[in-house]
Amino acid sequence: MAFDYNKLPECERRVVCVGLIILTLFLVFAGFNQLVGAVNSYRNGGAVNAYQTVSFSGEGKVKAAPDTAKVEIGLSTEGKDSISVQNENSSKMNSVIKFLKNQGIKDEDIKTNNYNLSPKYDYNKGKSTLAGYILNQSLSVTIRDIAKVGDILDGAVSNGANQINSISMLVDRPEELRNKAREEAVKQAKEKAKITGKTAGFRLGRIIGFSENSAGEPPMFYEAMGMGGAIAKSSPQIEPGSQDIAISVTLTYLIK
Repeated sequence: MAFDYNKLPECERRVVCVGLIILTLFLVFAGFNQLVGAVNSYRNGGAVNAYQTVSFSGEGKVKAAPDTAKVEIGLSTEGKDSISVQNENSSKMNSVIKFLKNQGIKDEDIKTNNYNLSPKYDYNKGKSTLAGYILNQSLSVTIRDIAKVGDILDGAVSNGANQINSISMLVDRPEELRNKAREEAVKQAKEKAKITGKTAGFRLGRIIGFSENSAGEPPMFYEAMGMGGAIAKSSPQIEPGSQDIAISVTLTYLIK
Protein backbone atom coordinates (compact mmCIF):
# COMPACT_ATOMS: atom_id res chain seq x y z
CA MET A 1 0.00 0.00 0.00
CA ALA A 2 1.50 3.32 -1.07
CA PHE A 3 2.16 6.01 1.56
CA ASP A 4 0.05 9.13 0.98
CA TYR A 5 1.34 12.09 2.99
CA ASN A 6 -1.71 14.25 2.15
CA LYS A 7 -4.13 11.77 3.75
CA LEU A 8 -2.38 12.00 7.14
CA PRO A 9 -4.01 14.08 9.87
CA GLU A 10 -2.57 17.57 10.38
CA CYS A 11 -0.78 16.65 13.62
CA GLU A 12 0.93 13.62 12.08
CA ARG A 13 2.03 15.63 9.05
CA ARG A 14 3.76 18.10 11.40
CA VAL A 15 5.61 15.29 13.19
CA VAL A 16 6.80 13.84 9.89
CA CYS A 17 7.91 17.28 8.71
CA VAL A 18 9.93 17.95 11.87
CA GLY A 19 11.56 14.52 11.59
CA LEU A 20 12.60 15.18 8.01
CA ILE A 21 14.13 18.54 8.98
CA ILE A 22 16.15 16.96 11.81
CA LEU A 23 17.37 14.17 9.52
CA THR A 24 18.40 16.70 6.86
CA LEU A 25 20.38 18.79 9.43
CA PHE A 26 22.10 15.67 10.74
CA LEU A 27 23.20 14.63 7.25
CA VAL A 28 24.47 18.13 6.48
CA PHE A 29 26.47 18.28 9.74
CA ALA A 30 27.97 14.80 9.19
CA GLY A 31 28.98 15.76 5.68
CA PHE A 32 30.62 18.98 6.94
CA ASN A 33 32.67 17.03 9.52
CA GLN A 34 33.86 14.65 6.83
CA LEU A 35 34.90 17.60 4.68
CA VAL A 36 36.88 19.22 7.54
CA GLY A 37 38.54 15.87 8.30
CA ALA A 38 39.53 15.45 4.68
CA VAL A 39 41.06 18.94 4.56
CA ASN A 40 43.05 18.32 7.77
CA SER A 41 44.21 14.99 6.46
CA TYR A 42 45.43 16.62 3.26
CA ARG A 43 47.25 19.44 5.11
CA ASN A 44 48.99 16.97 7.45
CA GLY A 45 50.05 14.57 4.72
CA GLY A 46 47.32 12.05 5.45
CA ALA A 47 47.81 11.90 9.21
CA VAL A 48 44.65 13.26 10.85
CA ASN A 49 45.39 15.68 13.73
CA ALA A 50 49.11 14.76 13.60
CA TYR A 51 50.62 18.11 14.64
CA GLN A 52 54.37 18.53 14.22
CA THR A 53 56.03 19.42 17.53
CA VAL A 54 59.53 19.80 18.90
CA SER A 55 60.74 19.88 22.52
CA PHE A 56 63.67 21.59 24.24
CA SER A 57 64.97 21.21 27.78
CA GLY A 58 66.84 23.54 30.12
CA GLU A 59 68.26 23.38 33.64
CA GLY A 60 68.66 26.07 36.27
CA LYS A 61 70.75 25.82 39.45
CA VAL A 62 70.88 28.06 42.49
CA LYS A 63 73.22 27.66 45.45
CA ALA A 64 71.15 27.23 48.65
CA ALA A 65 73.03 28.25 51.78
CA PRO A 66 70.98 27.86 55.00
CA ASP A 67 70.08 31.19 56.56
CA THR A 68 68.05 29.95 59.55
CA ALA A 69 68.65 27.47 62.37
CA LYS A 70 66.15 25.71 64.60
CA VAL A 71 67.46 24.35 67.89
CA GLU A 72 65.82 22.52 70.76
CA ILE A 73 67.12 23.64 74.15
CA GLY A 74 66.13 21.54 77.15
CA LEU A 75 66.27 21.61 80.92
CA SER A 76 65.91 18.62 83.23
CA THR A 77 65.41 19.34 86.94
CA GLU A 78 65.18 16.84 89.83
CA GLY A 79 64.13 17.34 93.46
CA LYS A 80 62.39 15.86 96.49
CA ASP A 81 59.02 17.57 96.02
CA SER A 82 57.13 18.77 92.98
CA ILE A 83 56.80 22.41 94.08
CA SER A 84 60.53 22.96 94.62
CA VAL A 85 61.31 21.18 91.33
CA GLN A 86 58.93 23.43 89.41
CA ASN A 87 60.22 26.58 91.09
CA GLU A 88 63.86 25.71 90.38
CA ASN A 89 63.07 24.77 86.81
CA SER A 90 61.10 27.97 86.21
CA SER A 91 63.92 30.12 87.58
CA LYS A 92 66.52 28.50 85.31
CA MET A 93 64.32 28.44 82.22
CA ASN A 94 63.34 32.08 82.71
CA SER A 95 67.04 32.91 82.80
CA VAL A 96 67.57 31.02 79.53
CA ILE A 97 64.63 32.79 77.86
CA LYS A 98 65.86 36.20 79.06
CA PHE A 99 69.28 35.45 77.56
CA LEU A 100 67.72 34.42 74.24
CA LYS A 101 65.70 37.63 74.02
CA ASN A 102 68.79 39.68 74.86
CA GLN A 103 70.40 38.05 71.81
CA GLY A 104 67.68 39.56 69.60
CA ILE A 105 65.46 36.48 69.30
CA LYS A 106 61.81 37.50 69.03
CA ASP A 107 58.97 36.12 71.16
CA GLU A 108 57.39 34.32 68.18
CA ASP A 109 60.67 32.44 67.62
CA ILE A 110 60.66 30.92 71.12
CA LYS A 111 58.16 28.14 71.72
CA THR A 112 57.74 25.62 74.57
CA ASN A 113 57.82 22.16 73.00
CA ASN A 114 57.56 19.98 76.08
CA TYR A 115 56.75 20.34 79.79
CA ASN A 116 56.58 17.06 81.67
CA LEU A 117 56.60 16.53 85.45
CA SER A 118 56.85 12.90 86.58
CA PRO A 119 57.59 11.05 89.82
CA LYS A 120 60.91 9.26 90.41
CA TYR A 121 60.95 5.94 92.27
CA ASP A 122 63.62 3.92 94.04
CA TYR A 123 63.27 0.15 93.85
CA ASN A 124 64.46 -2.16 96.61
CA LYS A 125 63.59 -5.84 96.97
CA GLY A 126 60.62 -5.54 94.67
CA LYS A 127 59.20 -2.51 96.45
CA SER A 128 59.00 1.01 95.00
CA THR A 129 59.46 4.14 97.06
CA LEU A 130 58.80 7.69 95.89
CA ALA A 131 62.21 9.37 95.77
CA GLY A 132 61.28 12.69 94.20
CA TYR A 133 60.24 14.31 90.93
CA ILE A 134 61.77 15.01 87.55
CA LEU A 135 60.67 17.91 85.35
CA ASN A 136 61.70 17.98 81.68
CA GLN A 137 61.09 21.14 79.67
CA SER A 138 62.28 22.06 76.19
CA LEU A 139 62.16 25.11 73.97
CA SER A 140 62.13 25.26 70.18
CA VAL A 141 64.17 28.31 69.19
CA THR A 142 64.47 29.78 65.69
CA ILE A 143 67.78 31.60 65.14
CA ARG A 144 67.74 33.83 62.06
CA ASP A 145 71.43 34.75 62.21
CA ILE A 146 73.48 31.63 61.46
CA ALA A 147 76.69 33.28 62.71
CA LYS A 148 75.25 33.50 66.25
CA VAL A 149 74.22 29.85 66.65
CA GLY A 150 77.36 28.73 68.52
CA ASP A 151 77.30 31.66 70.94
CA ILE A 152 73.59 31.23 71.62
CA LEU A 153 73.98 27.52 72.42
CA ASP A 154 76.93 28.24 74.71
CA GLY A 155 75.03 31.06 76.44
CA ALA A 156 71.90 28.94 76.93
CA VAL A 157 73.94 26.30 78.77
CA SER A 158 75.71 28.98 80.81
CA ASN A 159 72.32 30.30 81.91
CA GLY A 160 70.93 26.98 83.11
CA ALA A 161 70.02 24.74 80.19
CA ASN A 162 71.50 21.24 80.39
CA GLN A 163 70.28 19.72 77.11
CA ILE A 164 70.82 20.64 73.47
CA ASN A 165 68.61 18.10 71.74
CA SER A 166 68.83 18.94 68.05
CA ILE A 167 69.89 21.49 65.47
CA SER A 168 68.41 21.79 62.00
CA MET A 169 69.58 24.20 59.31
CA LEU A 170 67.16 25.42 56.66
CA VAL A 171 66.45 28.05 54.06
CA ASP A 172 63.74 30.35 55.35
CA ARG A 173 62.22 31.12 51.90
CA PRO A 174 63.14 28.21 49.60
CA GLU A 175 60.44 29.07 47.04
CA GLU A 176 62.31 32.25 46.08
CA LEU A 177 65.35 30.14 45.18
CA ARG A 178 63.21 27.64 43.27
CA ASN A 179 61.71 30.51 41.26
CA LYS A 180 65.18 31.75 40.31
CA ALA A 181 66.25 28.26 39.24
CA ARG A 182 63.01 27.86 37.25
CA GLU A 183 63.53 31.19 35.46
CA GLU A 184 67.05 30.17 34.48
CA ALA A 185 65.86 26.77 33.20
CA VAL A 186 63.05 28.26 31.08
CA LYS A 187 65.41 30.90 29.68
CA GLN A 188 67.91 28.21 28.71
CA ALA A 189 65.22 26.06 27.01
CA LYS A 190 63.90 29.05 25.03
CA GLU A 191 67.40 29.99 23.90
CA LYS A 192 67.98 26.43 22.67
CA ALA A 193 64.68 26.54 20.77
CA LYS A 194 65.55 29.86 19.12
CA ILE A 195 69.02 28.77 18.02
CA THR A 196 67.86 25.34 16.80
CA GLY A 197 64.95 26.80 14.82
CA LYS A 198 67.24 29.30 13.12
CA THR A 199 69.87 26.67 12.34
CA ALA A 200 67.44 23.99 11.13
CA GLY A 201 65.27 26.42 9.20
CA PHE A 202 61.89 26.04 10.84
CA ARG A 203 59.60 28.50 12.62
CA LEU A 204 58.35 27.89 16.13
CA GLY A 205 54.71 28.28 17.04
CA ARG A 206 53.18 28.56 20.49
CA ILE A 207 54.22 26.48 23.49
CA ILE A 208 51.74 23.62 24.00
CA GLY A 209 53.54 21.58 26.68
CA PHE A 210 55.53 22.16 29.89
CA SER A 211 57.06 19.74 32.38
CA GLU A 212 59.32 20.26 35.37
CA ASN A 213 61.58 18.21 37.64
CA SER A 214 63.40 19.46 40.72
CA ALA A 215 66.22 18.19 42.94
CA GLY A 216 68.16 19.29 45.99
CA GLU A 217 65.25 20.65 47.97
CA PRO A 218 66.03 22.28 51.35
CA PRO A 219 65.84 22.11 54.34
CA MET A 220 69.11 20.44 55.40
CA PHE A 221 69.23 18.61 58.72
CA TYR A 222 72.06 18.06 61.17
CA GLU A 223 71.96 15.53 64.01
CA ALA A 224 71.56 16.34 67.67
CA MET A 225 74.59 17.79 69.43
CA GLY A 226 74.02 15.74 72.56
CA MET A 227 73.33 16.78 76.13
CA GLY A 228 75.09 17.86 79.27
CA GLY A 229 75.44 20.91 81.48
CA ALA A 230 79.17 21.51 81.33
CA ILE A 231 80.27 24.90 79.99
CA ALA A 232 82.56 24.59 76.99
CA LYS A 233 85.85 26.50 76.82
CA SER A 234 84.74 27.98 73.51
CA SER A 235 81.47 28.21 71.59
CA PRO A 236 80.70 25.20 69.36
CA GLN A 237 81.46 25.81 65.68
CA ILE A 238 78.43 25.20 63.48
CA GLU A 239 79.02 24.61 59.75
CA PRO A 240 75.79 25.17 57.78
CA GLY A 241 77.21 23.97 54.44
CA SER A 242 75.32 24.51 51.18
CA GLN A 243 73.32 22.64 48.58
CA ASP A 244 72.26 23.21 44.98
CA ILE A 245 68.59 23.59 44.13
CA ALA A 246 68.26 22.34 40.54
CA ILE A 247 65.16 22.53 38.36
CA SER A 248 64.93 21.13 34.83
CA VAL A 249 62.10 22.02 32.46
CA THR A 250 60.96 20.82 29.04
CA LEU A 251 59.09 23.11 26.63
CA THR A 252 57.14 21.65 23.70
CA TYR A 253 56.49 23.91 20.68
CA LEU A 254 54.29 23.63 17.64
CA ILE A 255 56.18 23.91 14.34
CA LYS A 256 54.60 26.42 11.96
